[in-house]
Amino acid sequence: MSYSLNEYEALCKKAARGSGMHWGQSEEVGKAARFLGTYGLDDGPLVLRAIETFGPQNALWLGPALCDEGWDFEEPLVLKGIEAQALMLPFLHMMVPDRNVSLCITWDRFDAIVSSAGIYCILRDGLYEDGPLDISISKISRPKNEVLCAQSRVYIPQDTLDRLNSLASKTYAPATEESRLKGAGSVFSDSD
Repeated sequence: MSYSLNEYEALCKKAARGSGMHWGQSEEVGKAARFLGTYGLDDGPLVLRAIETFGPQNALWLGPALCDEGWDFEEPLVLKGIEAQALMLPFLHMMVPDRNVSLCITWDRFDAIVSSAGIYCILRDGLYEDGPLDISISKISRPKNEVLCAQSRVYIPQDTLDRLNSLASKTYAPATEESRLKGAGSVFSDSD
């Protein structure tokens, strides 16, 4: 099924919250999902796997931490044993515009350049590799390559959609008669 990037971001944010993440972490998940969806790199499976394996060695944990720390890009960075490694891409993209640099990120059978213009994948065979994998990140001179084309919709596979919706449903409050009487939902059947 086709979803707008706004819908996809909101679904992933709710699914992350439903899995037990804090709201701030869940917002980061939504932003990361939107970024990957924008460039056609993921339509749900990578984000879902990252949500399900969330922890200190997960890119959803390390990406925001790297942004907060303010890495200066002067020395290459090697991150060992990272789960959901593709989720580092959105956070690196958030870091580059202020510094006017481009970054090369690599892991087993994956090589990409992240710049303020977007992302260019040189080798993407390992995009969906299960971790833990070592990631290497280094500053490079401005790339002359074309970035991936942006898109406005994602096509989420049904099994992934069902699992994301199942997690998201944990954020919904159950309906009660009292809440309906106070204006939540309709007390009358609408037959228009």
